Amino acid sequence: MQASIAVEEALVSGKITRPPVAGAADFVAAAAAAAVAALAVAGSFVLASFDARARRGRLRRVLDLGPSLRGPRLLLAFFAGLLAAAEALRLPFLRRGAGALLPPRRHVMPCLAYPLVAHGIAEPGMLASALLLLRASVAGAPAPAASAVAVPLACLPFLTAHVVVLATPADVAAYPGQLAHAADGAGHCAYPAYAATLLLALVAVYMPLLATACWDVAAVAINRRLRARAYALVTFAVVPLPVQVLALGLTSVWDIHQYTSPIIGLVGFLAVAVAAETMLVILVMLPVHDALVLDDQLPVAAAGEDAGDDLAR
Repeated sequence: MQASIAVEEALVSGKITRPPVAGAADFVAAAAAAAVAALAVAGSFVLASFDARARRGRLRRVLDLGPSLRGPRLLLAFFAGLLAAAEALRLPFLRRGAGALLPPRRHVMPCLAYPLVAHGIAEPGMLASALLLLRASVAGAPAPAASAVAVPLACLPFLTAHVVVLATPADVAAYPGQLAHAADGAGHCAYPAYAATLLLALVAVYMPLLATACWDVAAVAINRRLRARAYALVTFAVVPLPVQVLALGLTSVWDIHQYTSPIIGLVGFLAVAVAAETMLVILVMLPVHDALVLDDQLPVAAAGEDAGDDLAR
């Protein structure tokens, strides 16, 4: 069976290039990916720890930390961690380490898998989880089963589009090979033009939805601190998304031969890394922090009320 044009282009690129040597930009990208992954693990641990020590069901309901939103928060942490792990597919030193597992001259195949994992699964899931949490803070928490189904369904269209491009044989869907270049002339991972188009569609869908949801949260926020968090989400989680599209899109249309692709790819990943870390901090970790602070204050408030009742008597 004939391979798809995207796969054929990756095989040809693997034959005419050698695995590249890692540069400074690659190590910076690895450090940024490790930071996102560590924060995602920390967020999951914080949620699990709070769940273990929370004793007041009323406290959970007041701060939306019950089962209905615990699932989306865990999904947000999972997809952010997956996005960071997917970045490893682009890094030269990890691609060289996987050389023993890959057939000869197929070192470009991980570059082809990167858009599928990162932007067909991880980023749609992360953005859908964030949108669900923002909408729930205004309209009320959905049922746990509904949130568990909604996020995977939100990933399905983008995952399906990536799979169709990679799996459709060349004799069925013929398009210019330039649209599927997954590596530059030096062997560094580029970003295929078809994937850039799908990423643009993803951001075009979620950017206005997330921005509107943040403004809705700011409009109904009960204090200045919550309003500031909503504005921070717009600034650091929504605004970086077009930067990611622009940076990765440049590697798909600009044939670069002087080790510039890693720098442009780094800019694209740093943009989404900032967005992911902002979502993890504001939507996962800070609500737990607020709950723990309130948990410490409730006994003091209760003691004050009891003392007032005693004086009244």
